[in-house]
Amino acid sequence: MLETDTQTRSARDTARDKLRVALIVNSRSGSLVEEDAEAAIASLKEACQSNLIDVFEVSDDFEAACAAAHECGADVIAIAGGDGTARSVMQMLAQRGCRSALVPLPLGTANILPHRLYGDRDPETIMSELEDYVVGDIDAGVINGQFFIVAAAVGFPAVLGRAREAMRPGGSPNALSTTWRRTRVAFKHMFIPRIRFKMRSAGAATRFRASGAFFAINDSLSGFAGIDPPETEKPVLQCIAFRLRGMWDFFGLGIEALFRGLGQSRRTRILEGERVVMTSRRALPVMLDGEPAFAHNHARIRVAPKAVRVLRPPE
Repeated sequence: MLETDTQTRSARDTARDKLRVALIVNSRSGSLVEEDAEAAIASLKEACQSNLIDVFEVSDDFEAACAAAHECGADVIAIAGGDGTARSVMQMLAQRGCRSALVPLPLGTANILPHRLYGDRDPETIMSELEDYVVGDIDAGVINGQFFIVAAAVGFPAVLGRAREAMRPGGSPNALSTTWRRTRVAFKHMFIPRIRFKMRSAGAATRFRASGAFFAINDSLSGFAGIDPPETEKPVLQCIAFRLRGMWDFFGLGIEALFRGLGQSRRTRILEGERVVMTSRRALPVMLDGEPAFAHNHARIRVAPKAVRVLRPPE
């Protein structure tokens, strides 16, 4: 099994044993829906230079496939599917105590996590380079028991994201009307600060109201529209909250993001903390790593340090 970067390199230097790799596939999600799924999986198998021991399809029985992949003795588990599949598999395996290193392949729509880990590499390149990668544990966010690895959106940004999701291939035949309806709902939410936030940091609590927010793990938001990275090296949630009063604020926010940065805008608040509690009179629309979800009218977000083990290129 893979335990640390040092052990990984040492084992390969002495024995040169190839990694044992399992592949989890969801042929009904991500770009696999648009193309020949069998051909795409065959291409991944051919690209793999490690010992590919088995392939598990999760579209029929998600929990059983994840359990089988966990128990097959693989050093590495690659995940071929959409963004939601990758997030759900990583959450399931982490909660099962899986110590295999996970490899989310960029076969989704947003590919937020694969791009963060592997840059612009395509799935075949990643599969061909596994022997050169190292193991690392990454922090996760948890909202009401659900994982997100990079960022979560709450409120109107999540509703706008759901509008985008309606246009995905294989979606509803009424995609245009659904998108328009959700966009109208998003703009309605945008100008009403319905959500109450309480963010805890170093024993102090900051309370505020907003119509939407993004939460990111550590420095995931840094560099985005002028947002500075957190000043601490400890695992932390970084939040950018929006409070808009009308269309003028909406357009003004875009101009400020372009020329001054969101951190300098009076229409936003940038905060850091360890835990967040959110309440609303209505169910909270949420997006986790680019995938839609819902929370009840009460939600808690926290950081789970080193919650997920991944295989990634050396820095």
